[in-house]
Amino acid sequence: MIDFYYLSGSPFAWRVWLALEHKGLQYQRINLSFQNGDLKKKSYLMMNPRGKAPVLVDGEVTIYESAVILEYLEDKYPNMGANLLPRDVNTRALSRRLINEIDVYLDSASRRLLMATLFTPKEQWDEEKISRAFEALDVELKRFDEYFSLGFELKILSAVEFSMFPIIALILRIEEQKPDLGFSKSMSPALGAWFTRLETMSLFQTTRPPHWR
Repeated sequence: MIDFYYLSGSPFAWRVWLALEHKGLQYQRINLSFQNGDLKKKSYLMMNPRGKAPVLVDGEVTIYESAVILEYLEDKYPNMGANLLPRDVNTRALSRRLINEIDVYLDSASRRLLMATLFTPKEQWDEEKISRAFEALDVELKRFDEYFSLGFELKILSAVEFSMFPIIALILRIEEQKPDLGFSKSMSPALGAWFTRLETMSLFQTTRPPHWR
């Protein structure tokens, strides 16, 4: 049985949850609490000295860093459920590149917006700072438009979707707290169609962060 250490609302933990369900693997989800200091407990730091979620424990193997966890699940369980990455080496390299771009560039841009809004008391919001963060995020998202169009047309469902979807959902979550953010209206048609297709799928509905429901 796989132990999956999960933090509700973390895009990286959500990514792993989606992958586990997609591959139909047996696992138990161990919920972590940021408020209770679970990420800083000695027992947890022994698994992940960086004190971040998620962590996956599969027998004697302990892994952190969500992109690596997905690679591990694909390699360890190649015949379980659906693939997380394409079999073709060229297409697989493209997927890995996109995931790296999501982790290095898109996540950084979304994190700046997150810190300026949900992690800042409303009375201290700096509208100029929020605007700059949103503009930088919009620039990054437009770089993925070609993939969004392709993914919608081909009905692609892979580690790229599982890496991207939680970040988009989090931005929409921010917009719930700041309706004038304008993200819903600024989404490109390609992104809008891609996201709408995925959010109606049971896989994405049943794994929605519990505290968002």
